[in-house]
Amino acid sequence: MNMNDYIRLWSKASVRVLDVRHIVMGAGEALSSYSMPARGFIFVMRGSAQLKLDDQEYEAAPFYIIHSAKGMVLHISSLRESFEYQIVFYKPFDLLSRSRERLRLMEKRNSYDVHYALQPARPVMIKELFLHMQKSWSSDDRLKEIRVQSLFLGMVYELLKQLEAEGTAVLVPDLVSQAMWYMDTHYMSPISVASVAEALDCSPRHLSRLFQKSELGETPSDYLARLRMEKAGELLRDTRLTLQEIAVSVGYQDGYYFSRMFKKYAGVSPMEYRKRKYSVPLLEEKGPKKPYSRSEYSIAAPKLRRYIDNNNHYYQDGGYTMNTSYVRKSTAIMLFISLSIILAACGNSPGTAGLNSGSGSVVSGTEATADGTSRVIQHDLGETSVPESPERIVVLEQGFTQIVAALEVKPVGVADDNRPERFPQDTLDYIEGYTSVGTRSEPNLEVIRTLKPELIIADTSRHSTIYEQLSEIAPTIVFKNDTADYEQSLAATEAIGEALGKDSETQSLIQEHQEEIDRLKAGIDMNQTVLMVTPDEEDSQSFQVRTSSSFHPSFLLKIGLDYALMDDKETNQLMTIEQLLAIDPDVMLILLNEDASSVIEAQADNPLWNSLKAVQGNNVHEVELATWSRQRSIVSLNQIMGEAAEIF
Repeated sequence: MNMNDYIRLWSKASVRVLDVRHIVMGAGEALSSYSMPARGFIFVMRGSAQLKLDDQEYEAAPFYIIHSAKGMVLHISSLRESFEYQIVFYKPFDLLSRSRERLRLMEKRNSYDVHYALQPARPVMIKELFLHMQKSWSSDDRLKEIRVQSLFLGMVYELLKQLEAEGTAVLVPDLVSQAMWYMDTHYMSPISVASVAEALDCSPRHLSRLFQKSELGETPSDYLARLRMEKAGELLRDTRLTLQEIAVSVGYQDGYYFSRMFKKYAGVSPMEYRKRKYSVPLLEEKGPKKPYSRSEYSIAAPKLRRYIDNNNHYYQDGGYTMNTSYVRKSTAIMLFISLSIILAACGNSPGTAGLNSGSGSVVSGTEATADGTSRVIQHDLGETSVPESPERIVVLEQGFTQIVAALEVKPVGVADDNRPERFPQDTLDYIEGYTSVGTRSEPNLEVIRTLKPELIIADTSRHSTIYEQLSEIAPTIVFKNDTADYEQSLAATEAIGEALGKDSETQSLIQEHQEEIDRLKAGIDMNQTVLMVTPDEEDSQSFQVRTSSSFHPSFLLKIGLDYALMDDKETNQLMTIEQLLAIDPDVMLILLNEDASSVIEAQADNPLWNSLKAVQGNNVHEVELATWSRQRSIVSLNQIMGEAAEIF
């Protein structure tokens, strides 16, 4: 059966979803000779596996989707890792009249049972549709079958659209455009770069690097903020919603913070924008021109040129083809898909309260403390009024936690990445009894709220997007740590000490730190170049190289060493061994997690690696990533100075 006939059958079919199954298999498990009880779509969520349907074998990886006919036999070979997938079984009911057209189509071999596999062009969309189908199917909702069938048809439409446009192939999806689609459809929720990256099954750093290397030339955070301001501009121009209602509608809980962000991007306040009836393009002119368009399924209306990826490949029945024809747009079906996604998102969107929820007031900087005494702290996002001597503190960054503990303040909550063992033992001993509030990249706001904090200490790069939500819980101060250099860390230390009412103790801590520096400087050789690297997560022959702008290298510069990679804009650069050889430092530090294997051993037989001056001079040192990178504070620096004296 050709693809046109297959699409014609679907366009005239009524479908009943029979079952939605979510299966998780562990390493070492296998599936043998499972006969498919009905037609179905198999979608890979996590892990990889060797799948076989009848005589056709597949290397299944995340986002991979296979359409199976009824009666086909599924085999999954013994797994090397855990494997998670979903199957949606369905039964089509043909609505074609008993005409010659119907007879012609039904006489085609396999009819609906065309067997194919592909990597979806919009994998995140497909994944969300499968997740929502599974969640709805397992719910007690009396209307769940209607909802599941609407989601199922949305998924089928997306796949048929891809098959019609490109033939049958394996597409390598573009992560930037997929991230754009995710932000376009979730901008009204409190999403972050970390949550977008998790949906795409990649690291936040990798996603940010792809964005900056793309024609967009901006970070995912900048793209999201610009998108939200564009949508806010439309609401200001076309509705009479209040500023607080508009703020909530575009993902901000704090109307004041939203107003500041809007003025930053538009150049005028929201009320001035509404009064003068500016057009949305005013916002777009504030940043680089974007060659990528918003997704055609975006809740946000498309404003820019459509992005087309012409390097799409699919696989079917053992053959590869390429076809770059465009797909005809079906407005009615696109609206239906958008509605399905909106309904699915509304079912479980966190933090999206109604437009009239909340008063719009912000605890930080606007409300006096219970006893009337407070102090105003300047920080990276403005100024905040905090209690004179706060006792219930929540800390969302490891370096800040070390400072708080060193000042003898026990936090009630800490973002420990669910890995408390990564804290230095003395810090961990002192803060014993704290409540974990989750990861630094995505702290659990509900847990933080239950702790009833009097002060929250957050990181600029990780938490700016949720600053308004944190501020609704308690006064929040925000400083650089993840991307801070040494001088910025010192300034943050002083400000945190002031916020805790520990000014004199903080100055004593800084003085002790300076004395440690003086002792170190007296015993090391300053006439050597130094470089700090860590193995790249995705390529064992590449390295993330710390630049002079990052914390520990800037400290090494401060004490007088010659750091080999100067860059006042980026904190990391991705380099190959050839590029390391061009820098060729005297001393190289390799930062490794506690469970990582030795890079020195892995590269022992690499001639390029062995050409490095540091390797030849036996001056390559593997050090703990936790103490030499993750823990950014003067306390952690004090703890590594002994090791630094031996290295340098």
